[in-house]
Amino acid sequence: MLINELVKFSNKYGSNPDLVLAGGGNTSAKKNGRMWVKGSGTSLATITAEGFVEMELSKLNQIFENEYPDSDDEREAMVLKDLMAARAEGSQDKRPSVETTLHGLFEYTYVLHLHPALVNGLTCSKGGEKTAREIIKRDFIWIEQCKPGYVLAKICFDKMSEYKAEKGIPCDMLLLENHGIFVAGNTTDELEEKLMFVIDALTSAICESPDFTAEEDVIDTTIVKSKLLKLYPEDSVCVEVPCGVSSKFCDSKDVSTELLKPFTPDHIVYCRAYPLWLETADEAETKLSEYRDRNGCNPRVIMVKGVGVFCIGDNEKQAKTACMLFEDAAKIAVYSRSFLGASHMTDELTDFIVNWEVESYRSAKNA
Repeated sequence: MLINELVKFSNKYGSNPDLVLAGGGNTSAKKNGRMWVKGSGTSLATITAEGFVEMELSKLNQIFENEYPDSDDEREAMVLKDLMAARAEGSQDKRPSVETTLHGLFEYTYVLHLHPALVNGLTCSKGGEKTAREIIKRDFIWIEQCKPGYVLAKICFDKMSEYKAEKGIPCDMLLLENHGIFVAGNTTDELEEKLMFVIDALTSAICESPDFTAEEDVIDTTIVKSKLLKLYPEDSVCVEVPCGVSSKFCDSKDVSTELLKPFTPDHIVYCRAYPLWLETADEAETKLSEYRDRNGCNPRVIMVKGVGVFCIGDNEKQAKTACMLFEDAAKIAVYSRSFLGASHMTDELTDFIVNWEVESYRSAKNA
């Protein structure tokens, strides 16, 4: 049964930490004019049939025929309204994944979208499309960095239409700059073959793999953690990033540069847009105040020179998730060195995602 296959491969990929972290990634399946897509804020590792939202493809595809205003806020609000209206009866109380319209574009039964660190070492690199074409010896569409939601889906709609007109077959793979990968197929075996083809190609091409083996001399961070927590609301929780990670990125601000801006939307959602760098813990109060004035919130990640990286959240889950995504960013930074170095999201795109209602919803669901 289609839904059972969808649940099975969603759980399979969602349970692999090399492929999926936190609520990242989404899946879908189509049949007889309907599509079942992962609900926003749900986890692939544990999702059941009830976690998918049933969509009417005819209504979903109508979105690309509609006219929308240029204003980001107005456009995204109208598209979200049309997206919700495309839900089938029985799914009106569920919210579909942010990439639902993009899933609907693939002319295949199954679609898998993931953000593996290895893949994003390439998509978040200066090598970009040129390097991807040299390494991955099969057809795919490269999507340059752009605003998510309708803008991304419309660009994909246009490029996938051009691809089919040129090659005579529908596109089955997208690589999205600073985002991740989409693969599609009519069987789940096809999905695995296509994904592993890319993973194997990248594995063969990398010159440096992340090695975060812990150092023997561990610094006592008790006093630093206490200082930081005093500056946050009561009941906040602080989790340390493994010292094997922090030791490689905290020696100086120059070394930390690779991690001071976000690589992907997931890093913004779970770690906030920008970590705070401290030369010493003694300057925390002043620097935190300046950060709040600049960004309207506390940093979720604080890097202290020569000491370590601290993730602070409203609760343990939030802090641990930030820690996990920060380590993912560290892996991406290392992988990107094999592809001419790190390339981050633009400030404009970062600001859009910070203020985008859809990502605020997803962040709240995973708090």
